[in-house]
Amino acid sequence: MKALLVGMGEAGSGWYRRVRSMHSELELAVSDPDESRRERLLADGVPFYTDAKEAIEREKPDFVINVTPRRVHTAINHLAFDYKLPVLCEKPIAENYEKALEIVKRAEEERIPFMIAENYRTFAPLRKLKQLIEAGAVGELQSLECEFFRKRQKVALEPNDELEEVIIHHFDLLRHLSGREVGKLFAVKRHVFHIVMDLQAGIQASFRCSLHSAGRETQWPGDWRIEGAKGSLTFKDGEIELTTPEGMQRWTEFGDVPAPTALQEFLAALAENRRGETDAKEYLKNQALAHYTRLSLQQGRQVDTSASWGYGPADIRNFLRAERKPSQSHGGIGMVEGVRLFGQGDFETPLKFLYYSVLPPGTSIGYHGHREDEEIYILLEGAGLMTINGVETRVGPGDIVVNKPWWKHGLLNDGSEPIRAIVFEVGKA
Repeated sequence: MKALLVGMGEAGSGWYRRVRSMHSELELAVSDPDESRRERLLADGVPFYTDAKEAIEREKPDFVINVTPRRVHTAINHLAFDYKLPVLCEKPIAENYEKALEIVKRAEEERIPFMIAENYRTFAPLRKLKQLIEAGAVGELQSLECEFFRKRQKVALEPNDELEEVIIHHFDLLRHLSGREVGKLFAVKRHVFHIVMDLQAGIQASFRCSLHSAGRETQWPGDWRIEGAKGSLTFKDGEIELTTPEGMQRWTEFGDVPAPTALQEFLAALAENRRGETDAKEYLKNQALAHYTRLSLQQGRQVDTSASWGYGPADIRNFLRAERKPSQSHGGIGMVEGVRLFGQGDFETPLKFLYYSVLPPGTSIGYHGHREDEEIYILLEGAGLMTINGVETRVGPGDIVVNKPWWKHGLLNDGSEPIRAIVFEVGKA
């Protein structure tokens, strides 16, 4: 495969060295508007261009690594998409949230792989921390706290630019470690950024940050304290401690923890035809939190962030207007009418389907079972005879019948009016 690296500034030079040393299997070309870089690249035998479009047309790369300054991200991403090229882009996605929404929407509509090179979650200790949380080491999560203090020497950031340049990493870690989204957020900043967040499942989170701090510096991922119903986890100075009523455990070595780099994950996702771990559609939620933090600072109040979760508009389907089809149901009597309103692919939970069924007089749903699934009948109109595990029960409007795993059941309309019912099935979690 051939990669086009666009951008050879401080970050781009680091990417260049890593690609050359860790991915010798990749062909590489470079584009940067600074002509003075040409001699060095050509000495390495790497094609160099000052124009990214010319580089794409002449080198015909398989994908683009976008390491340009933030203000240039959108233009380079669009250029790559014009040629249907997958993109691995340095964070943030774009120079502001509105442009990030726009570029992610285009990648989704045109089905172009688009991943953000988030690296904090790839650190082996953070991978271990995630493993411990998922294994239930502290039980049900209750709170997450992160403190990040550094004295930034090299680059003077504009006010609040640290949101997209630095704090976005910690937003990603918060969502990654908790497995939950942020629902509400309140931010203040004087000398220190202080952000308080309410997550799904009642989890509380807080983040304190300064890039102008004296004294002990935290590592770049920050110091973390994670409280759960069974204990707590701390991450500080590259070490993890787990404290429970049974005692304390410490991890200082993480050589056995798989920790693929962002580029390794991107290449694996391309080869396996799947979304990358930090796919841009997912990573957009991190840039949304930067956007909502800025809104909270401007408005001086708590803001609701749930619109950024990416669930899209409500999916409303009308069972009264749906076209029903006749069929014999589970070997029952006569032909019943029904329509599958939702299938398993429409749900994110173990729900399997939702039907609207109409049983004309004299018809039935045959006696049957669903192994480990549960099936629920909600009777809207009509009356009949429901058989559950060999026992007949009279049912009518308003009745809700739960058929548990391995139970047998059937429904006969022995009345003079149609039975109308909503039926849905839930699989084992």
